[in-house]
Amino acid sequence: MPDPRVLVIGLDGATFDLIEPWSESGHLPNFASLMAEGAWGRMRSTMPANSAPAWSTFATGLEPGRHGIFYFVGPSRDSEYFRPVSSESIHGRTLWDRISAQGRTVGILNVPMTYPPKPVNGYMIAGMLSPNAPAAFWPPELYQQVVQECGDYVFRVQPQQDRHLFLAQLLSGMEYRCRVSEYLLEHHPVDMFAVVFRMIDPIMHRYWPDMDHHHPLHATLGDSALPDAILSGYRLLDEAIGRLLARIGSRTTVLVVSDHGFRAEYRRFAVNKWLRDRGLLVLRPGRSTLLSAAEDWAERLHVEMTLKSLGKQALGRLGGGATFAPILFKSVDWSHTQVVFGPNVGLNINLEGRDFAGIVPVSRYEALRDRLIEDLKGRRDPETGLAPVAEVYRREEIYKGPVANLAPDLVPEPTEYTTNGQRCGFGLAPSLTGGQEFSSPSRRLAAGHAREGIFIARGPGIRSANLADVGIADMAPTILYAMGLPVPKNLDGRVLTAPFDAAYVAAHPIQYEDPEVEAAGKAGRVLPEEDEVALEQRLRGLGYL
Repeated sequence: MPDPRVLVIGLDGATFDLIEPWSESGHLPNFASLMAEGAWGRMRSTMPANSAPAWSTFATGLEPGRHGIFYFVGPSRDSEYFRPVSSESIHGRTLWDRISAQGRTVGILNVPMTYPPKPVNGYMIAGMLSPNAPAAFWPPELYQQVVQECGDYVFRVQPQQDRHLFLAQLLSGMEYRCRVSEYLLEHHPVDMFAVVFRMIDPIMHRYWPDMDHHHPLHATLGDSALPDAILSGYRLLDEAIGRLLARIGSRTTVLVVSDHGFRAEYRRFAVNKWLRDRGLLVLRPGRSTLLSAAEDWAERLHVEMTLKSLGKQALGRLGGGATFAPILFKSVDWSHTQVVFGPNVGLNINLEGRDFAGIVPVSRYEALRDRLIEDLKGRRDPETGLAPVAEVYRREEIYKGPVANLAPDLVPEPTEYTTNGQRCGFGLAPSLTGGQEFSSPSRRLAAGHAREGIFIARGPGIRSANLADVGIADMAPTILYAMGLPVPKNLDGRVLTAPFDAAYVAAHPIQYEDPEVEAAGKAGRVLPEEDEVALEQRLRGLGYL
């Protein structure tokens, strides 16, 4: 009997808040079929609910305090303060490394946090933030094969001012990802194949107001509104699922997962503006003026911009070099700054003896954290009367492990609420230079991440069931179990037996193996400088910096 196989279809940011009603109304027949025949439920993401830590947890079965990824950038403890992370930064072994070590084959396509690609028993095409298409492929010769069979490799779509054009390019990129997946499944079959459809995430970020008549940006869209933009994306995903299911065998377990969910964003809270007003964050005189004015006018005119060319021009005029440190963070006067928000979506205290130009004495660290927690939780949006922050966690409250010290000192959780029958939430703006503490969202980030992603399973021994208590850390051990492979005892996630019927579990007891010494990720600079600069530009284009 052939070894059991697994197909993982990752949908970045997919939410049951949209999938359930659209499946019930007939828009998504393949989703509906999978949910009717298999087990499914909402899946708990990482904190924060962001692609970098979430897909790293998916890949390792470890929570961020053990794999060390908390955002796309992390603390460098040098003069740059923050540097990008990569696959080299991940602590612990990945799922595809474990499968390869067991002599089974893997194919990994477009999973975030896989650049630079690493040798596996099969092939890997790295995901978002790869600097160029050829660099994303391992083995390298696979690149020419894919281009010859599927056309020029599409690994990103540049943001466009023309909203119709941008949507068309994103949808085309998703269809291309499906085409490449079909080619690989047919011509390079493997025991475990995983693909992530990333581009549904930016579609939801930018086009949520188009379908939401109550969104504060809806009235500004005019003739550019595309009310079916997000539905078009989900329909394409539904079609892709059907096409991929047609190419697998009956002994293949299918998992459809997302790294986080989505919800509307009606208001934004500029945490760094709040810190500046309290004298805790100080900017260098003159250095941020041009960027601040540009941001302000862009918001007033509802202009979508990446700040890529603007940042280069501004820093060129101000004598800035082409190093990674996020452009706006070059405007920080670290010698007078006690705390800054971001770019890792947390509050980072400029601690003496730890940070390059730290000024906060260790003796004042806890008192400053206590003050920040109390004041942040007490802040209210004057327009809605709501608190923008529901909770502020000390990092040791939510992260455990040997690299939890890489997390921000405090992690704020944005408030979620229900209005007009739908889930909404505050956004926490990463900008340093904005002039307003509270504002409407930008067009680039008109909706935000929710912590509940999706999990759907169908395959041998899987029953029809609605599941509870599913976490993204459970994916790696559950995939190993479905493949009949041993599961390390020391993973944070657990094997999900609830999707399987009792007879299957009885006939296939979980095989555990003793834990090994965890592989250590690299610290400091993990990418060449030109890749760091390119990565920053990509993150800025996505609105993440």
